[in-house]
Amino acid sequence: MSGTADLDFELKMCGKKVYVTYFELWDKPGFNDRPVREQMRQTGKDEGGIRMCIQAARRIAESGLQREALKVIANSPRVDPAARDKARVLLRS
Repeated sequence: MSGTADLDFELKMCGKKVYVTYFELWDKPGFNDRPVREQMRQTGKDEGGIRMCIQAARRIAESGLQREALKVIANSPRVDPAARDKARVLLRS
């Protein structure tokens, strides 16, 4: 991933709440994406969609662009308020 255009593209793949949860778990010891997958199943996402979202979130995280992604999420008026607030909290930590 090389820049802002790629980040914008990746962030369009899934709901922003998915990214916030993934990035929150990413830096914790023993990282496991199972809670993110379960969250997505509960909202009715199919396995192909879940795989695509997890891959998009992983590409952002592996590129070290989590903070930039969280900034976009935290400042977007179109994002769910709970996800926006959680992104702001993660940016402060």
